[in-house]
Amino acid sequence: MSYYYKAETVRQAIAGQWLFVLASLAPELEPALRKPGRHVPCPIHGGKDGFRLFKDAHETGGGVCNTCGTRHDGFELLMWLRGWSFDQCLMEVGDNLNAEKLYRKAQRIIPPAQQDRQKLPEAKTSRFSSKGELVNFGPARYEHKPENEMSYFATLQSAHGIERTIWGVDIERALTESGATCGDKVTMLNRGREAVTVVREVLDDHGELLHEESIATHRNTWEVINHSAVREHEQTETTDRLCQAQSNGGQSASRLRVVACEQPIREEETLADEEASASTTGVVPLFKETQQGPDWLHAVQTKMEQQTERRKRHDAQPGTQQLKILKVWDECLPIASEIAAPLHRYFQERKVLVRFGTLEQGDSIRFHPNLPYWEENAEGRMVEVGTFPAIVTAIRDVDGQLITLHRTYLSNHGKKAKVAECRKMMSVPEGLDLNGGAIPLAEPVEGILGLAEGLETALSAYRATGIATWSTVNAQLMKTFECPEGVHTVIIWADRDRSRTGEVAANVLKARLEANGISVIVLLPQLAIAAKAKGIDWNDVLVGQGILGFPPVRQLRSFIENRRSRSM
Repeated sequence: MSYYYKAETVRQAIAGQWLFVLASLAPELEPALRKPGRHVPCPIHGGKDGFRLFKDAHETGGGVCNTCGTRHDGFELLMWLRGWSFDQCLMEVGDNLNAEKLYRKAQRIIPPAQQDRQKLPEAKTSRFSSKGELVNFGPARYEHKPENEMSYFATLQSAHGIERTIWGVDIERALTESGATCGDKVTMLNRGREAVTVVREVLDDHGELLHEESIATHRNTWEVINHSAVREHEQTETTDRLCQAQSNGGQSASRLRVVACEQPIREEETLADEEASASTTGVVPLFKETQQGPDWLHAVQTKMEQQTERRKRHDAQPGTQQLKILKVWDECLPIASEIAAPLHRYFQERKVLVRFGTLEQGDSIRFHPNLPYWEENAEGRMVEVGTFPAIVTAIRDVDGQLITLHRTYLSNHGKKAKVAECRKMMSVPEGLDLNGGAIPLAEPVEGILGLAEGLETALSAYRATGIATWSTVNAQLMKTFECPEGVHTVIIWADRDRSRTGEVAANVLKARLEANGISVIVLLPQLAIAAKAKGIDWNDVLVGQGILGFPPVRQLRSFIENRRSRSM
C-alpha cells in the first residue's frame, strides 16, 4: 500500500537528530560531521576547505559550500548532495527516522462507458510552444541591445542543456499568473496576436527622450504551464491491486481510468500494511532513546548539545544580547571620519564611494577601528584572536528598529581581514525576528526602492542610478523582505549565481510583493560568469564597466512610469 509523510511530522521527529540522519544518508559527510563549524574538503568539489557544517548542524542540518552556496537545513543539504526532489528527500528522511506514515485512500476504477462523460475540455491551439527549465526572466531591452525598446524575456533550458530566450511583453503577465520561478519546469505557449495600443519613446540624435507617442499595433499573447506546481502522487501499488481484483470486461487495462474514492481504507488494511512495512524495511528509529551511530558521532552530538545549552543560558540573561549589540554600535564612528581610512580604501577598490553624508543620514552603516574577532577553539569555547577594523551595518525591521549588526572585518590596508570568516552577523536577541529586515542605506524617493543582497551590490546600484537601494545581506532575507509604506515599485538588483540562488530569491520576493500590489522589476547582470567564479553581481558590473554597464536612469524611470500608468 502506498504511503507518504507530512513534512511537519518529519521536522518534529528530526529535531536535534540531524547528525545521525546525515551520517546515515550521506556517509561522505563524515569529515564535516567530525568537525562541525570547521572547513573541510567539499563532498562535491573536493579540495581542502570548501565546505563546512553549521555550528548548530545537530538542530538545522545545514552547511555551506564555498562554490554552490548555503544549504539552510538538512533537507536542502541532502537534496544538493543526492539530487533528490523535496518529496524524495522527505521519504528518505522519514524512512530513516521511522516517522509516522500516512496511507493513501483506496481507489476505484471508472468503466470506459463512463469515461466519455468526464473528458477534459479541449486545449486551445497554440502557434508556438517551448518546454524546459526556467533559468532566467525579467525586463530588458529586446535582445539585450541598448538601442531597442524595453521588452520582457524568459530563458528556458532544454533537457540537453540548450538555452533558448523568448521575448514578449505579455510573458511577464503569463509568468506571474503561473507562479513559475527559476528552476521550475514550464511549457510556454504562444496563443496568437491581439490588437493593443502601446507607448513608444521618441529619442533625439543623442539618445535623449523627446516625447512619447501612442501607436496601434499587435502583441503576442502567452500562456505558461508550470509543471512544477503539479504534484503527482504515487498510485502504482493500489492501481495494480485493484486491476487484478476486478474484471476489466475484456478491455485493455491501459484504458481503465483511476480516481480517488471517498471511502477511507479499512483499519485492518492499514494495520496489516504497517506491520508488513516495519518487518521488511529494517529501519531503526533514531529517537534519543535508540540512537544508532559510532561513538565519535555521539561524542560530537553531546558536545554540540552542551554548547547550545551554554549559549541559551547566556542569552537568557535579561538584555544580554541587546546590550552587546548596542555596545558595539555605540563604539563605532561615522564613516566620514578620517580614522575610517580602511573603509574608504575598501569602498574605493570596489568603486562604491558614494556621498557619505547621505549614508550617515540613514544611520545604518558605521566604522569600528578595532573590533574584537572571536573564534571557537578546539575545546569548543569562544576565544578572542585579535582586533580588526570593521564595517558595521545595522539590520533593521520594517519600522526601522535595530535587530542586529552585520560586520565585515578588514585589514588596515582596506582588504578583507585574513580570518576564517571575515563577514559575521551578531546573534539575534530573543524575541526579535530577522526575517523581513534589511540594511536601509537611504530613504526611498517618489515611491521607488532598490534592493540587493550584499552591501557592495546595493551601494553600486545606488551610485549608478541615484535610487535608494537597501541590502538584505543574503538570499534568504531577500525572500522575506518587508516593504516599507509608501513604496509602489521595487527594483531588485539580483545576483547571477551558477546555483541560481539569487535569481530564485529575487523572484520569490517578486511574486510575494506583486500579490500585495507592489510593482517589481528584477534585473540580472548580463556579463558572463568567469570560469572559476561562483557568480557575478552588479558590483562586478560597476568595477568592470562602470556606470555605463547599468540601465540608463532616465529610461529606467520612464519604464516604471509607463508601467504604472498602464496599471491605473
